[in-house]
Amino acid sequence: MIVKKKKRVPIVKQLQQTECGLCCCAMLIRFYNSNETLFELRSFLEAGRDGLTIKQLKNLLVHKGFKADIYKSTILGLKKINVPFIAYWNNEHFIVVEKIKENYYYIIDPANGRRKLTEEEFKKGFSSYILYAVPSESFTPNKRKDKNVWFGVLKNITNYKLLFSIIVFLSLISYLLTLYVPILVQKLIDTSIEYNNLNSISNIVWITFLISILYGMFVLFRGLKMISLNIFLSKNLVVDTFAHLLKLPFKFFDLRSPGDLLFRLNSMNGFRELLSTQLISGLIDLGAVVFILAYMFFKSIPLTLITILIFAINTVFMFLTRPAVAQAIDDEVAEQSKSQAIQIESIFSIAAIKISGMENEIFSTWNNSFNEVIKRFKKRSILQNVVNTVTQVFQTIAPLVILILELLLFFDNKFTMGEVIAYHSLSVTFFGLTTSLFGTYTQFILATSYLERVKDITETECEKNIENAVNLKLRGNVKLENVSFSYTKHSPKVLKNISLEIREGQKIAIVGSSGSGKSTLSKLIMGLYDPTEGQICFDSIPLEKLDRKQLYKQMGIVPQDITLFNSSILKNITLNNKNISVEKVRKVAKAAQIDKEIESMPMKYNTPISEMGMNLSGGQRQRIVLARALLNDPKILILDEATSSLDLVNESLISKYLSEMGCTRVVIAHRLSTIIDSDFIIVLDKGEVVESGKHEDLIALEGVYSNLYRSQTKKEKT
Repeated sequence: MIVKKKKRVPIVKQLQQTECGLCCCAMLIRFYNSNETLFELRSFLEAGRDGLTIKQLKNLLVHKGFKADIYKSTILGLKKINVPFIAYWNNEHFIVVEKIKENYYYIIDPANGRRKLTEEEFKKGFSSYILYAVPSESFTPNKRKDKNVWFGVLKNITNYKLLFSIIVFLSLISYLLTLYVPILVQKLIDTSIEYNNLNSISNIVWITFLISILYGMFVLFRGLKMISLNIFLSKNLVVDTFAHLLKLPFKFFDLRSPGDLLFRLNSMNGFRELLSTQLISGLIDLGAVVFILAYMFFKSIPLTLITILIFAINTVFMFLTRPAVAQAIDDEVAEQSKSQAIQIESIFSIAAIKISGMENEIFSTWNNSFNEVIKRFKKRSILQNVVNTVTQVFQTIAPLVILILELLLFFDNKFTMGEVIAYHSLSVTFFGLTTSLFGTYTQFILATSYLERVKDITETECEKNIENAVNLKLRGNVKLENVSFSYTKHSPKVLKNISLEIREGQKIAIVGSSGSGKSTLSKLIMGLYDPTEGQICFDSIPLEKLDRKQLYKQMGIVPQDITLFNSSILKNITLNNKNISVEKVRKVAKAAQIDKEIESMPMKYNTPISEMGMNLSGGQRQRIVLARALLNDPKILILDEATSSLDLVNESLISKYLSEMGCTRVVIAHRLSTIIDSDFIIVLDKGEVVESGKHEDLIALEGVYSNLYRSQTKKEKT
């Protein structure tokens, strides 16, 4: 079977940290002219939080019609293997080897793009294994065209047809006026030469003056309308993107760093700036170019053809350099994302960094990334400078060439002097506009890079709304029947056959060693994850049939990772819900044993909280989030290490209040002394329930729980 290949392996950049292998497969598939997208590959094989094995990548390629094999190879052995192939890299990553030539290795890293490595550099990263794949007889290329990332922008423009039509109309008028000025100049010169006096041209001067005023008015009005269109488009794009992001399933956020997501959202601001300053005006310039060319054709076909030839040479140069410019821009944007992510995550983790004395190490990590940004910036800037220089040379020389040809026509009595000046004026305008268009084209590539990164957000499916969902008035009963969970359908189960029944008002505890699946189980009960197998019911109704928004309003959750906003204590407790009274806030703050501390602060409930609550202690942060969880009088309260930073007195008072509330409590605790009074305790080990029962019964079993409890008791005594 003969399959067409591309000249180069298309680059597919990873948009989440664990997708390098999936991107490498996409690159190989696309090399053989099959337009598979990452979204399509994810439907068969999700990377999940732990990434993919080389065997899973092989199975994916076989599923897509490839004959694939895994080999262990030496550096010498690689030179005998046909390229491209996937290589295991640094024992944690996958890359595509595109070419091996004269001891140089040309690789494509899904994280960093194309790189040229010496044999020594390649040897340091290569981890012995490769995945070689070629199309089999069953291979059928996917000929579907990729959905253009600009589709959404164009769709937004169609929502403002009237405004866009006004801009087009005003542009047409301004183009006509732009053409009319050189025509008047021509008449002015020819008239002055013919009559040799100034009186005969006074009318032309007045007309020119009036046209200039009209032109200015039309351009000003068009500019105001363009600003309005840009505001509408930008607002819609940014608002729609963020609204879509908030509707995505929790799993999406679990697999992407906050820093990277923030960079993508911020890139929409960069896109908005490009849209307002370059792209829309570029479209207007394109229209002006067409009008000028039409007039130039009318005046002289040979001269216009030469003008088009010069323009075509410049255009060919631009298109030849486009892949290199696009790659340089993509590489810079990707490195900027990584550098910003390190900064954001360092600021959020500053306490841990300070305590561990890791400031220099963190700075070194960021500095290395920032140096890469500078390197990519330098490469992109040099490339753009070369392109701009060539374009500027064309802009300078081309009108002179046209002028020489015009003068030849003048001396041949085919052009008047007025026509020479007018045509030259138009050619200068034409080449000036085309230079501007080439600059716009470069900005278009940058804007496309921004949109490509945002596409990961906008093309991921939102959480599905359930038709005829049950609006349950929750009592507090929860039942798990043979629940198993894995992060992807091809990854191992992290929870296996969990069955438990929690009755209304009960307090149950989930304990186990680190990594046993406690927090994952709590997220299943919260509804953040859906079980891979089995069923979760609330008051005997399956979770998948419930209106989750209504369910969440009747649940209170204090997660392990405390989240506070850069706002006042009051707004952090109410989440800016203005329908909640201050009295209600004080009541839940008292229940969470934080009211007295808030009242002792100078600004009381209006005290500002810094980003992530860094100006509060760990215990204060936990109690504010607990107050937030109690605000809606929850029927089910899930506490994931919710009192780990509290002293025994506060913890005891909070526990007493929660017992009096009578709501169902699911407590995940590392400190076992806090859950002795539980109605029953679930002990997890490697994702399975190994023990369950009351504290006394579990101690008597002399099993996992007993060992954990005695180990903690011994530490507390010492």
